[in-house]
Amino acid sequence: MARARTVAGYAIPGVIVFFFWLVVVIVAIIVLAFIVHLAGGGVLDLRLGHFILNVGFS
Repeated sequence: MARARTVAGYAIPGVIVFFFWLVVVIVAIIVLAFIVHLAGGGVLDLRLGHFILNVGFS
């Protein structure tokens, strides 16, 4: 049986808690991306031997 959390006397199933935190993480990523966009973007230039990764974003 799945674990339930108790909030204000109500039992909330674990799957609901999982999806709540999933939505919180997705919203946090979107907000951080918006802040980077407002700040002017950025460039990632990673070189590891023959491997070169060049990513720019705004």
